[in-house]
Amino acid sequence: KLKLMSSTSKNVGIPLKLIHQAEKHQISVKLKDGKLLIGELMNSEDNWNLCLKKVIIKEKENKSSKSMLYFVRGNQITFIIIPEILKYSPLFYELRLKMTKNIPSGLGIVGRSGAANSIIKSTQWK
Repeated sequence: KLKLMSSTSKNVGIPLKLIHQAEKHQISVKLKDGKLLIGELMNSEDNWNLCLKKVIIKEKENKSSKSMLYFVRGNQITFIIIPEILKYSPLFYELRLKMTKNIPSGLGIVGRSGAANSIIKSTQWK
């Protein structure tokens, strides 16, 4: 059985979570060798490996070809263009809620012991 939606953990960053949410959507991927891939994202992995289906491959010399499946290794990606509809993703709603709190960014998770906790206590941000 093919697993289409990847599981995201709490430790991955925002761009990776956004790529996971872009599964089953049409995306464009620019590769280091200059190729532009346009296709439906079937699966994504935490190391940015992507599996695309119904892909149009555009090369530097204005050549195009089509492929039913295309696997992209994560370290070959220059950038990814995702659908604009994902700006309404629940991921960004959660971020907006976190940003409205009076907790300075970059200090880690409140309540944990360590440097972040001592900074918060010393500056009295709670």
